[in-house]
Amino acid sequence: MSLKFETTRWHLVLVLWLSGVLAAMQFSKVSFAFQALQAHYAASASTMGWILSTVGMVGLVFGVVAGLCAPAIGYRRLLLIGMGLGAVLAWGQSFTPALPLLWVTRLLEGVSQVSVVVAAPTLIIQYAEPRHRSIAMGLWSTFVGVAFALTAAGGGWVMQRFGLDGLLLAHGLGMSVMFLLVLALVPADGNGRPAWPALSALPRLHLQLYSQWATALPGFCFFCYTSSAIALFTFLPQHAGADRVWLAPLLPLVTIGGTFSAGWLAQSLLVPDRLVRWAFGGVALAGLYLGGALAWGGVMSVAAILLMYLLGVAGGSSFALVPHLNHMTVAQARATGAVAQLGNLGSTLGPPLVAVCIAHMGARAMVLPAVVFAVLGCGLATWGMRSLRTQPQN
Repeated sequence: MSLKFETTRWHLVLVLWLSGVLAAMQFSKVSFAFQALQAHYAASASTMGWILSTVGMVGLVFGVVAGLCAPAIGYRRLLLIGMGLGAVLAWGQSFTPALPLLWVTRLLEGVSQVSVVVAAPTLIIQYAEPRHRSIAMGLWSTFVGVAFALTAAGGGWVMQRFGLDGLLLAHGLGMSVMFLLVLALVPADGNGRPAWPALSALPRLHLQLYSQWATALPGFCFFCYTSSAIALFTFLPQHAGADRVWLAPLLPLVTIGGTFSAGWLAQSLLVPDRLVRWAFGGVALAGLYLGGALAWGGVMSVAAILLMYLLGVAGGSSFALVPHLNHMTVAQARATGAVAQLGNLGSTLGPPLVAVCIAHMGARAMVLPAVVFAVLGCGLATWGMRSLRTQPQN
């Protein structure tokens, strides 16, 4: 029975989810310590912005490649590579190396991150029976929000007692623990893995992935989520005035609630493709509401909470599209590769784009990218599902 995964292995789903949380802390630790790192290195805000976004650049370039190569590598092996490399790099960062070397470690952390976010959700789908897959993917999709919430809740305590080095070391310890748990608990990859794709075939396979809506649509929708989420986690609290103290740790929790509830909603109420359209429509309206509050002095905290909850639902339903549209493991790995690539594109572009909007048009303009990407996500989901009716399913 265990080989057929007829019963959801929730303990493995939890381990894989926690691996994603630790991988997402590669973003949240720098976001949280942004000003401390800027002061330590005497760097400009734009320089630290690129340090924050560097991890996403690697996923942008190699996300789909990882998804295409994952079946040949083995999903457990790829996950262990990601967690092990991430642990070593985090330990090295705790020595606060020179800025160019810090940037190199962030570049390599991108390899770690893309390995985890391709392997872990593919394994989760394997270990969850069909009736639990939307719920399991809803849980998985909370990994970014949980990482930011935990960092916001505990990062200040760690930095007060152990300094910036201690915060970075704590992440290294966490990655090391999760590496050992994956090694001990997740079953080894089976035999009979497919051959590595030829290097010359990668461009064709890449194009094929994005020419099929079933493998491409989850990534397109997740791009529209990450383009807003990480930037708003970073900049919304900075413009919350006296509410910043409680809003900074609350917003990731609200997003977590949205992403996790997306799994339950997609399992029992609305199919994922319909849910993602409703969620992005709500994000657009909530973004306009928040922009009005910032422009005319309304209560921005209520608008911010509503926006981040709906954004979480959009992110969770984007992940739920992977098993909903793709029924074979190879196709699921390719779809998660697209999610990794386009999600990292959003993570890379989002913070600088929002920073530019704030610099040129004021705080109220921070919601402009969120509204634009929400409309784009809703349009892509509508177009994609209509096109899928005439496309062969995988």
